Amino acid sequence: MELSRRGLLRITAVGAGAAVASGVLGREQALASYGVVPSLAGKTAIVIGSGFGGAVAAYRLGQAGLVTTVLERGRRWDVDGSGTTFCTITNPDWRCAWFSDRPPLGLDTTKRVERRAGLIATHTGEGIKVLSGSGVGGGSLVIGMFLPQPRRADWLKVYPLGVDYSQMDSVYWPRARQNLRAATIPTDVQNAPQFAAARAWLEYIAEFGQAPVQVPFAVDWDVIRAELAGRAPACHTIGEGPFGSNSGAKNSVDRNYLKWAAATGNVSVLPLHEVTEVREVSGQDKFEVACKQIDEYGTVLATKTLVCDYLFLAAGSVGTTSLLVTSRQRGNLPRLTNAQVGKGWGNNGDFLVARLALRKNVGSAQGGPGNVKFFDDANPYATATMAWESAPVPSWLGQTTAHLVTSIAPERGEIRYDAATGAGKVYWPYGVMETSSEKAGRDLVTRLWWRTEGRYGYLFNGLPDYDRSTGMGLGSANTWHPLGGMVMGQATDLAGKVSGYPNLYCVDGSVLPGSAALANPALTITANAERCLDAFIATHA
Repeated sequence: MELSRRGLLRITAVGAGAAVASGVLGREQALASYGVVPSLAGKTAIVIGSGFGGAVAAYRLGQAGLVTTVLERGRRWDVDGSGTTFCTITNPDWRCAWFSDRPPLGLDTTKRVERRAGLIATHTGEGIKVLSGSGVGGGSLVIGMFLPQPRRADWLKVYPLGVDYSQMDSVYWPRARQNLRAATIPTDVQNAPQFAAARAWLEYIAEFGQAPVQVPFAVDWDVIRAELAGRAPACHTIGEGPFGSNSGAKNSVDRNYLKWAAATGNVSVLPLHEVTEVREVSGQDKFEVACKQIDEYGTVLATKTLVCDYLFLAAGSVGTTSLLVTSRQRGNLPRLTNAQVGKGWGNNGDFLVARLALRKNVGSAQGGPGNVKFFDDANPYATATMAWESAPVPSWLGQTTAHLVTSIAPERGEIRYDAATGAGKVYWPYGVMETSSEKAGRDLVTRLWWRTEGRYGYLFNGLPDYDRSTGMGLGSANTWHPLGGMVMGQATDLAGKVSGYPNLYCVDGSVLPGSAALANPALTITANAERCLDAFIATHA
């Protein structure tokens, strides 16, 4: 049978991905596994955002030979070994917040900090607050790097059939895990004195009658071992990390995908470049991207307009969708007429809770980022899962742990253009009512308390305490996991191509349908971006 060059390259791309997934190719070999695509060589691309999706796009486009510019609104954060690159949850300063005078989370969110280009941006929507990373590396700089893979049955409840679970399972999730160097917690680390809460969590799950499921984390456990031995600054071993990894243990995408992208010689990353709008070039399938270059104090140093052949949006669910609905409102994207633009937004069914006054020793300033989770398939409100997350809980609070409950919930909001702010805004109509994910979370936490604490005479002290009117506190009032707005199969095709525009793509959390199917979304965002870029490259081969 004869193969066309196009068909051969398609097969080669998939084969190379499978080889990376199986470990046949090392990370350095993977750098050159695709090769330049002649039809794309010398073409220009812009990637907006440098998190999981944007970093994948930058690397794969650079490999294919496109001259690619990555625009990132945040600054670079280079870990220098001093232990002071980032501030800490226990002592926050301007470095934790993107132009806000208050820390976005932590033990004291009332503390005043200087308004500068810090790490975490807070989007105040209607009914919910959304947190996101700002910096070269995006959300990978700040999240716990939990990388669980969805189960098949859960995936099929949420995702369109055209996004094949078997292909994700055999090629794309393994590739993403390999490139992010994900691994479960080693036994020796879990047995360390600083990880008492991790061991207690295993005991609680056993008492609850559930089976623990190990979670891979994109952290370098050898660096965490160095923390334990005093050879690296203490960070993850004392519950820190949400404000940045001072020990350098996080395998954030600035250390892999973006590094490999730069090594292609085709990719430039421009930090502190905030995109303000996107415009189609009349009569051409090209785009103008307007941005302002700022310093860390917000002073505008220059305004720029860049032109590209291909545009990839990866500014996160809120950032990407907001940019598109705003540009459409201004008449800059007249072909963006799909009624699904902005729709299908969700918070991943997340429900954050603290369990207090526990009967087991869980230590203080607990080592992490985590270890295992369990599934609650018998929940009367929604199929759910619950994981333990390390946190720098002070000793004076005592016997406290933080947990994320995630469920598959039907509720969806949307991102609309807001005339008052001149930008997109999340509308979450459930801010004054209990969602199914909240019901599932409360039910699970209550049953867990009774089986592991209540029957031993310990008072119930595990529900979140938050104010719906302000969106402060735990529960579902805040989310790290915004998904949707440009859902694939609705506002885009299954490869992320935006309806109406052949050269415009979304490759981040905006294309996921409001849920990562009972998983933290970082792994799936990375894997899906790999899938979308494979499709893009194969189409042009």
